[in-house]
Amino acid sequence: MPDSKHPDACRIGVAFIEAQLTALTAYASLLSDWIERGAPPPDFAKAQSLLAHRHSHPEGHTHSEDGTPMKNPPQEEAWSWPSFDTADKRIAFALIVPCTNAILAVAEYFDIHRLSASRAPEVQFLMRVRDAAVNGNTFSIPTDEYMPHAAYAGLIVEHTLDGTLLFSDGVQPGFVTFGDTVGLLRYLTKLLKSMQSAISAGDAG
Repeated sequence: MPDSKHPDACRIGVAFIEAQLTALTAYASLLSDWIERGAPPPDFAKAQSLLAHRHSHPEGHTHSEDGTPMKNPPQEEAWSWPSFDTADKRIAFALIVPCTNAILAVAEYFDIHRLSASRAPEVQFLMRVRDAAVNGNTFSIPTDEYMPHAAYAGLIVEHTLDGTLLFSDGVQPGFVTFGDTVGLLRYLTKLLKSMQSAISAGDAG
């Protein structure tokens, strides 16, 4: 497992998070026009050129324990937009997914490189929103659970959040927004840069 104190973990982490930020910003720019038009269900047929992939021949890669390849493999089903009765719910769904993906990716990076052990409030905040993201977009914080201070930009994760939503579902408000996610990731890049500088200065000494 990589050593969390190695400056490369910070440097690579910055590049990793900045890539997530670029993807979120690109997604937001594409989504803005859709939201302004009332967020009608999207036409998935327009995505076919990007969804197309090359089909390989499975026979050459099949092992005996996999069974006999089918002569006529089942056709892929057409993808469809989930059914929502309001535009607000469609917008909420469209915003939750990329934010959740970015949070999970960055939190996993912090875990792998042992950066999640940091008691920096923003790091603890990241790990707490990660837990809520994988818990059906809902905080689960037992009252008797010890919790290091977890905060970012005036937002504080406390036991009173137990059972509440991380992101809005289009009906109930959420604890954080798309913009909060972007802001948190931007702050974490600054934190990693400062950690890298401190480590480099220590090495030089």
